[in-house]
Amino acid sequence: MLIRSEKFIARNAGLYFLMMICLLIIISNQAVAMQNEQGILVQLNQKLIDIEHVMSDAQALQVNILSPNVFREALKNYENAKTDIDKRRDVKTISKNLGKAEELLALAIKNSKEAKKQLPQIITAREDALAAGAPDYALSEFTQAEQYFNEAMTKIEDNDINGALKKGKDGEDKYREAELIAIKGTIIGSVHELLLKAKETKADKFAPQTYGKAQILIQESEKILNTNRNAQATAREKAEQAEYEAQHAIYLSQLVQDTRKEDANWENLFLNSEKELAGVASLLNVELKFDKGLDNAIQSLKYAVTATLDDKNGLARNLEQTNEELKKQRAENRTLASELDATKQQEAGLKEKLEEKRIQEEKIKRVESLFSVDEAIVLREGENLVIRLAGLNFASGRSIIEAQYFSILTKVQRAIREFPNSPVIIEGHTDSKGNSSANMSLSNARANAVKSYLQANMGLPESQIQSIGYGSEKPIASNDTEEGRTKNRRIDVVLQTQGTY
Repeated sequence: MLIRSEKFIARNAGLYFLMMICLLIIISNQAVAMQNEQGILVQLNQKLIDIEHVMSDAQALQVNILSPNVFREALKNYENAKTDIDKRRDVKTISKNLGKAEELLALAIKNSKEAKKQLPQIITAREDALAAGAPDYALSEFTQAEQYFNEAMTKIEDNDINGALKKGKDGEDKYREAELIAIKGTIIGSVHELLLKAKETKADKFAPQTYGKAQILIQESEKILNTNRNAQATAREKAEQAEYEAQHAIYLSQLVQDTRKEDANWENLFLNSEKELAGVASLLNVELKFDKGLDNAIQSLKYAVTATLDDKNGLARNLEQTNEELKKQRAENRTLASELDATKQQEAGLKEKLEEKRIQEEKIKRVESLFSVDEAIVLREGENLVIRLAGLNFASGRSIIEAQYFSILTKVQRAIREFPNSPVIIEGHTDSKGNSSANMSLSNARANAVKSYLQANMGLPESQIQSIGYGSEKPIASNDTEEGRTKNRRIDVVLQTQGTY
């Protein structure tokens, strides 16, 4: 039996050898295929990163707003490719999605350029409406304008230029309407509320002249804005005068009504008035008599004031004579005068610095008032002003700014305009989770996305703004808790305000 087995093995040795060689070839081919697929995945992942950067820059140029549908489709293909890469799916499908995303992104950028060329008026009107706070004061009009805007951009995508121009004109008019409502709400809205309060106190009945003057002033303010919405300073001045008269009317109305409650109040009103006049007269060493009415008392006060002015004029003449005598002595006091001038210059310099400091503080307060606590925290670090954008968030591992955060970045633009000559540094920070090199790269990408957005919308020169990513190197809270890690994932906008006013 043993001899037979040995003979069988001997006869089939060649066959065994051939089978082993085939098996080795199959294993080697599979290894090569896996290696090739891995290399392709690396290339596709790099292409994914490149497309993400282009998308980030495109968003900064508002491509997602000016060609919303095409950009949305590009984003969808990009996200599908990203999901497939993460799950290591078929490379052909990944390559197809990336190619489509790249193609659609290029088309969206082309459409946005055409939109800027054909529809600059509606784009500018939209920016002005947002700057005026139209979503807060004229939501209905702003929403309608947004609908026209989106329809116009869709027409651009469909290459329907005439249709886009028509929708663009409708949208521009609606944005301008919303802007004007917002401007009025900002300047005269509170005065209208005060006039309603005045009417509730019956000021129109008991203080009709003052109440009427307030109404005329607020109507003049509104007329100014209707004629020229850019004349806001003049309109605000009228509104402030109207506010004063409305407050005055409320006071007078209440005073008249309180006085009417009892007959004795009328006597008290006149006695108090006489007391006040007597107090003024006592400063001039004059005793007023009221037994013949206020007219005689006021006339006596006028005489006293005239006499005081005459005395003042006499003193002025005496002073003039004294000045003539002083001129003769000035030659002897030149050295002293020179020292005095130097002191005055130092004082003027100090006053100038104090004024600059006051202006700086007012600007900082205006910046602080721009943001709610959920949107940003404004900090002072030495001579720098740091705007910590607590309300600006990114998707995990992403650097694309979502449209919902554009309103916060609009406020950042207004903050930067308070210090137009200040260098601006956009800092990106992450928590400590994950690879430190990847965190550094991600923080750089996010900071650069914000920088690109601000440059595109403000026209800042490259020399004035820079971005830098710190990864997890500068935490502001513990990375041991989710709350701390959330605080550490942030964008800081640093304004170097020293010497800029």
